[in-house]
Amino acid sequence: MGNHHSHDGIRRNSFGRSPHGSDSNDRAPTQLIPIDKLAKILAQKSLEEDSVQGITCRVFTNKVFPRYPDLSQRLFKFFHTSAGITKHEWITSAAFKQQAEKFLGVIADDRQIELYVRMYAEGSDINQEQFRELILQAYKLAMDHYPEGHRHCKQLCSILKAVVDSAFHRKSVVSVTFLSHWIEQHTPRLILGIHRYIVHVLSTAYREAGHPGSSGLELDTPVLERDIEFPASDNKENDILPVSEVWLLSSSLPLFYTKPSQHHSPSSSSNGFSSQAFIARMLGTICPSHWTLLYNSDQHGLGANRFMHHVFGYRGPSLTFLRGQDGVQFCLATDSEWQESHQYWGRDDCAVIQILPLYHIVERGAKMMYLNNSIRGYPKGMRAGIDPRKPIIDVDDGFTVVTYRAIPYPLMSVQVWGCGSQQSRDVQLDIKKWEVKQAEKQRKVKLTADDWVDHPDRYLLELAGRPTYSANQPDSSRPQQ
Repeated sequence: MGNHHSHDGIRRNSFGRSPHGSDSNDRAPTQLIPIDKLAKILAQKSLEEDSVQGITCRVFTNKVFPRYPDLSQRLFKFFHTSAGITKHEWITSAAFKQQAEKFLGVIADDRQIELYVRMYAEGSDINQEQFRELILQAYKLAMDHYPEGHRHCKQLCSILKAVVDSAFHRKSVVSVTFLSHWIEQHTPRLILGIHRYIVHVLSTAYREAGHPGSSGLELDTPVLERDIEFPASDNKENDILPVSEVWLLSSSLPLFYTKPSQHHSPSSSSNGFSSQAFIARMLGTICPSHWTLLYNSDQHGLGANRFMHHVFGYRGPSLTFLRGQDGVQFCLATDSEWQESHQYWGRDDCAVIQILPLYHIVERGAKMMYLNNSIRGYPKGMRAGIDPRKPIIDVDDGFTVVTYRAIPYPLMSVQVWGCGSQQSRDVQLDIKKWEVKQAEKQRKVKLTADDWVDHPDRYLLELAGRPTYSANQPDSSRPQQ
């Protein structure tokens, strides 16, 4: 993603009227046939319903985006303003085609981000409420395409507040350019779903818009195939990984975590590719369905040994959630399997993310993860950060305190989710089964007479008054290890 921004936001020469006015394109052939067809249908409906020689906002909303009137009105107003129309509230068919085609041509991620920030700002500055509406629109679009219907999240308000407070730095208003840079840095795919959805609808709406009574495209997206839940526990507050939190993390994390190489969509053949699968691809992996619970301290116990037992052996990326007292929460994104070492490890896709009370990516990069529970002469516990001398996150070896930027918080819970393919989880489970069998095998091995003579258990039994055992006794009479 590039970082080049003009001082006044979106480049006006790329999203404005032509030098000869908004109607100068009447003679120019359209480059996109679907837009041309849609413009003709909308113009006809506007003439029939509103008696206007052009396209009205009401018709555009009812025929193209009936489920999202606020988004539709903002998009129409953006087209209207960019075309430089001041005499009337409707837009000519030629101007609509011109602006829509330019809109579809915005490919660079940084330009898309600034485009939508400006659309919701309605000026050179944007306030907190306008940004909140933009985030809510992105979230609503994602949840509306949940296969089992709209999902409600109790943590949504706190998640939204964390994002807004972090982006605005206690200010009520910031510039469009500043906020665009912040989104690009911390949540680069926040509005990606909105843009892809609008592009898809503008390119296909002509198929539905011409039919009376049509409510628009009804498209289902496999956002989540199942609930992301922990097993039942006594602490109900930690039973669920909030879907709003998962959605937001998916907008920040590299695709390495949300789209593993072996996680494919259903049939992708040209004839059998369903609209559901197509929209899923267009919107991207808004909420991953393949995350696997590896460790939950509320169920498995809070401690370094328990953490290592349940997490080690998982050969894939993972997310470690650290929840501290006073509502603080962090996420450690590790792009390789957890390991115990006296050195920092990890590749370029590692990251430390603060989720609450402020949401932002704190640090990211290679060799920033550390875990040591038994190697003498080196710091014990879990650490994360680019600078080993001043780690951003420091968890003591007893897993009782998490320290963030030298501020300690009592550690309340730890959860780890595996983000790799199902094969990564299967391999880990196979390794654990093998370890259990080996331990059981070793437990049942009988000692030879020579081994029992020098065995410490023999000495303890004698101290307790048990008789000594002769080497001539059958093996079955000797204690087993």
